[in-house]
Amino acid sequence: MRMFVPALVLLLSPLSGCIDNSKIPEGSLVYDVAVTGTTDTCHPDATEGWQDSFQYAISLDGSSADVYSDGEPMAAGTISGCNLTYQTVVIGDDERAGGAIKWQLTGTARVESDSSGDACVDGDGEWEGTETITVIASDDDTIESGCTYGMTTVGEFVPTEG
Repeated sequence: MRMFVPALVLLLSPLSGCIDNSKIPEGSLVYDVAVTGTTDTCHPDATEGWQDSFQYAISLDGSSADVYSDGEPMAAGTISGCNLTYQTVVIGDDERAGGAIKWQLTGTARVESDSSGDACVDGDGEWEGTETITVIASDDDTIESGCTYGMTTVGEFVPTEG
């Protein structure tokens, strides 16, 4: 039995770190989001998931949305009503012990804020979605190009002070 925890941690590490919100534009919507690994076509025998928490922020300009993870720019996308779609650029990691890898994250979410008045998400949460990491290219013998890691995202709106 293989576990996909290490692969996801290595792939997501460029998106995490210390939170420095100085890069997030004022007026952005902020959410505390739990990301949980659900599928792993890279290691089909994997039986254990993965979970981590991030602070996501959405900066809106009309229907355009920039998504930040832990204070760092992560993805660009669009929002229509409560529906957010986003995608990262192709991210490469040449320093991995198993060999270089390039991957891309795509996501969709239904989001709401306390001030929106919209009931976009069932239940108590205010962010509910999915993300998929797709391996674009890999020199690592244990991770094939084209394989994917699926994740769910669930979070709470963080009201701004003021």
